[in-house]
Amino acid sequence: MENKAISENRSRFPDTFRAKQVILIAQWLAGGESGMIVGSSGAGKSNLVSFLMNRPDALARYIARQPQRYCFLLLDVNALPALTVPIFYRGLFQSLSDAAEQVDAELFHAVQALKTQPVNWDDSFAVLTLLQKAHQLFIRQAGKKIVWLLDRFDEACRYLDAQTLNSLRGLRDQFKEDLTYLLFTRQPLTRLRSLSEIDEFYEIVAANTCWLGPMSEADSRWMAQYMAARRNLTFAEPIVTQLITLTGGLPAFLRGACLALAQGELNPGQSNQEWARQLLTRPEFQRNCQEIWRDLTPEEQHALSALQTGGAISALDRNTVAYLENMGLIDKNKGLFSPIFAAYIAQQRGETAGLLELHPKTRAVVRGGMALNIELTPSEDRLLSFLLEHPGEICQKDTLIYAVWPNDYQAAGISDERLAQLVKRLRDKIEPNPTDPLYIQTVRGRGYRLVQPGEA
Repeated sequence: MENKAISENRSRFPDTFRAKQVILIAQWLAGGESGMIVGSSGAGKSNLVSFLMNRPDALARYIARQPQRYCFLLLDVNALPALTVPIFYRGLFQSLSDAAEQVDAELFHAVQALKTQPVNWDDSFAVLTLLQKAHQLFIRQAGKKIVWLLDRFDEACRYLDAQTLNSLRGLRDQFKEDLTYLLFTRQPLTRLRSLSEIDEFYEIVAANTCWLGPMSEADSRWMAQYMAARRNLTFAEPIVTQLITLTGGLPAFLRGACLALAQGELNPGQSNQEWARQLLTRPEFQRNCQEIWRDLTPEEQHALSALQTGGAISALDRNTVAYLENMGLIDKNKGLFSPIFAAYIAQQRGETAGLLELHPKTRAVVRGGMALNIELTPSEDRLLSFLLEHPGEICQKDTLIYAVWPNDYQAAGISDERLAQLVKRLRDKIEPNPTDPLYIQTVRGRGYRLVQPGEA
């Protein structure tokens, strides 16, 4: 009997969902090739993963030969309890074990027999032998082609040791075109890790990159009505059009805007600019915009800021523009893809940064008259409070250490590096652009000072 959750997921997506990307991925799979699916925060990578996992019937239309042989296995790196080598390998094996039951009883019992064998998960050789045997059961015994969907793979690429990543290449080499990897990341692997460390692993995905930007108009219309239906509502077509224009079709933006509209927080008679202003007060929009922004280089941030202020795209670096277009942050009309993101970029330029304050009772951080959707730790609160009490002054490092850690026995053991890490965390929360701080300035060799906008 089919699992109810799987059945619901199958009916959730239209047959042609993300057709452009799915066709490209199907071409890779037909050739036994691995690849990267790269999209910004909120681009809907996990939605595409869900579609590939739960709509084999829709995927089959794009795969000419034996589509039933493909077995999609999911490992969501963010769902692991910790990012260590033993847990990463255990996650892979658990996904194989869970999938075996869906394939057939014989395979399930064979994989269960492997599970009963004692294994030391800290012994990489023994674990890789176990994974090899499990893959062999799927591929040789059950006749499957395994496709690993490694979702939110960024942190794994950054922090797993190179040998662990290269061991995935070793597994693939044993089974060739019967084992492929699809890596879902917010940035290309070349930005996440030195290729000299992971060259063996990178080789198997280097030739294939699928860029996942905002959705097509058809997919965007489907999502808008899907979100409305979940609330027992129907959005009029003009409203759907406005939602798509406002969000640019970015899935996270569109979902959030539909929810705000359904909750009565958006007035249908208001302009896109007014909607954008209201949505940017919601924490999920601030967080999503911030994640997109921080994944960009300073050159890319500068290019988007230039476009936001009406600059000519022809004056910008060609490679920078090409990357932003691939990511879908610049649309086909050579402008910013969404008024929401354009308004956020205006904030980053300091146009709406304004006075920085700390509410005396609620301890909320207020910037430009607007409370930020953040929560300070006690140490961050004490540091910001002290800096605000001494505006424009150069605060020596020792002075700040004793202000944040007031007990002598605590302060004596605090290093300058620990203070620097605290300053960095505070900047990440309060600065419009933490890489180019507006408020908390470093005075090299001495300490830090807080400067309000417009002050020398």
